[in-house]
Amino acid sequence: MGTSVNQSSPRTLSWNAVQSGYRDPRVPVERVAAEIWRAAGNQPKGNIAELLARPIVATVGELISSARSAAELVQKYAFVVADSKQASLATDIARRAAIQSFGASQPFKAYAERLFSEATSYLVARDLPGFVGIGRAKDVSQSLDFATQIANHASTVAAAVNLPRQVTPESWAAHVRNVVDALRRSGR
Repeated sequence: MGTSVNQSSPRTLSWNAVQSGYRDPRVPVERVAAEIWRAAGNQPKGNIAELLARPIVATVGELISSARSAAELVQKYAFVVADSKQASLATDIARRAAIQSFGASQPFKAYAERLFSEATSYLVARDLPGFVGIGRAKDVSQSLDFATQIANHASTVAAAVNLPRQVTPESWAAHVRNVVDALRRSGR
């Protein structure tokens, strides 16, 4: 049986701003999400937006339309990622988003929305547990509800950004930049 280690965010001014939102219930969810995405792009290494903009992440989303079942989708995902030798945090987030989007009426649109929801959930999960009981979340249930609100906001913002008509490496990277920019502006 293994143990789980919580990899916290870097100790930077940007992440301190996010953590202020975890403490203070007067900070709106939209502002917390905006600060998360500002901090994520402003950390010394591991810019998640750059990882999500990689063509392999778009490729994972495109697998949904050709899969006949969720199991087949997972198999195709494993093959594509292994073949590309580009396994990363972003491809793992993409896998989760793809599985959640399977069966949607507009699977790639759902995928693009879920991708940012899952990425936001990952970023929140790095630090929010350390603020349960001392911040705006008085218990685990409130913490989970707050994390869900932030992730849902990210999904809503992503849904408002038009997808490219044709997905190419360049158009996908531009789409990710546009969503991240919209998330960063959403707290104003």
